[in-house]
Parts: sequence; C-alpha cells; structure tokens
Amino acid sequence: MNFTKCPYLELKVKDIEKSKEWYGNVLNFNSVFNFPDANGTTSMTHLRGAKYQDLMLLQDEEVNTCDSVIINLFSSDIHSIYQAALENETNIIQKPTVQPWNAKELTLEDPDGYIFTIMESVDSNKDFDTVIDNVKGQL
Repeated sequence: MNFTKCPYLELKVKDIEKSKEWYGNVLNFNSVFNFPDANGTTSMTHLRGAKYQDLMLLQDEEVNTCDSVIINLFSSDIHSIYQAALENETNIIQKPTVQPWNAKELTLEDPDGYIFTIMESVDSNKDFDTVIDNVKGQL
C-alpha cells in the first residue's frame, strides 16, 4: 500500500472570515494565503500555527463535524491559549488539566464544532518508560 503524507488538514467551515479570526485570536494561527473563487470571495484560506501546523479552511454551506475526531496540537504556552479562548467566548470543553501521561491538556471547540485538544509537556525531563509506568499505575 502506498500512503501519501498530507502536509495539512482541511476543515469545512460555514463562515470563513469568522473562523479565520477565531484561529488567529485563540490558537495564534496566521493567514498564509486566501484563495478567491470566481467572484473574488475567499473560498479557501491557508492558515499556519507552529511548524507543521497548517490548516486549510474551506467555505461550505454544509458543515458536518464528527464527534469521533479530535485534532491534537502541541503548545509550549497553553495558558495563553486558554486566556485567548476565554476572551473570545470559546466553548471550553476541558480547562487545562494535568494528565497522568505527562501532559497538560486543554480541549476547545471551534466555531464550527471541531474539537481541539491542546497539549503541553509537564516535565520534559521524563523519559517515555517513566511516563508509561506512571499511566499504568493510575489505571
């Protein structure tokens, strides 16, 4: 089997400008390029956060998010994202919470219902085996 690596994630959104603003204000993503349709209206926008965090937002009247998909992003400053989420009246599913797998996690819902879990390492000096032993001990 041959799998092609996709360098970005595509999300359908109802209001591309509102979504672009939310991703900028809350997750600190910047607009790389806007793709206009035949009428000159933005129909797709390329956003970038940290390295390899690329999103393509596609304007669509029908958006069907799936509750079985959660998008995970790593951050080195989860507190700033949490504050931005509060300021932008974001639906916060889970406040920053330390998990047994050596991560602090924040779970948010974007304007179209996509779920994002933002993760930050709690102790970067812990090795994988120590983290796994800790998780096993709490199950």
